[in-house]
Amino acid sequence: MKKILFAVAIIAITQLAVAQNTNELANKIAQAYGLSNFSKASNLSFTFNVSRENNTTSRSWYWDITTNTVTMKTAKEAVTYKRDTITTAAMKSVDQRFINDQYWLLFPYHLVWDAGTTITTKENVEAPISKKMMTMLTIQYNNVDGYTPGDAYDLFVDANNVVTEWNFRKGGAATPSLSTTWMDNKTFKGIVIPMDHTTADEKFRLFFTDVSVN
Repeated sequence: MKKILFAVAIIAITQLAVAQNTNELANKIAQAYGLSNFSKASNLSFTFNVSRENNTTSRSWYWDITTNTVTMKTAKEAVTYKRDTITTAAMKSVDQRFINDQYWLLFPYHLVWDAGTTITTKENVEAPISKKMMTMLTIQYNNVDGYTPGDAYDLFVDANNVVTEWNFRKGGAATPSLSTTWMDNKTFKGIVIPMDHTTADEKFRLFFTDVSVN
């Protein structure tokens, strides 16, 4: 089985209600996706799906936010662990997958949650898929500990502070490793989730199902 995309830089998700980054556009994007409602959530569940050339892999998550306890279910295994007590390589491997999938789900919030990043903005940049001229916000993970420090993300933002597509640049490389759309925004208890991310050639699609917030 191919690895499902990338594992982002941060291991620990701490102080989720505290803004670490004060960039004005980053905050506007996070608020457009319902950041102020996240503090009301006690648990979140979702299924993360990736399709490549008609082959789909999936894994489901239940995240008890109040205790930071995570359960992963796949066709082959079910694992529950607490994120502040990871003691084995196997648990670290599961946590790496959780971080990857949860970042795709809630990336706008990490624009303000995550410390150790550099954020820049630029006007009138051609978006990679639509080719429209848009505002581009770039977040670079620099001074962080985690699975893949140094990664960068270019978010292309419309006039309503909504992301329409993005680049992932592994290790901060100049050439994107992946560019996808952000589509099919749905709202769950005030939390806005972009449900679908697809490449221009449609050979890669990442999408969410079974999303629930309580």
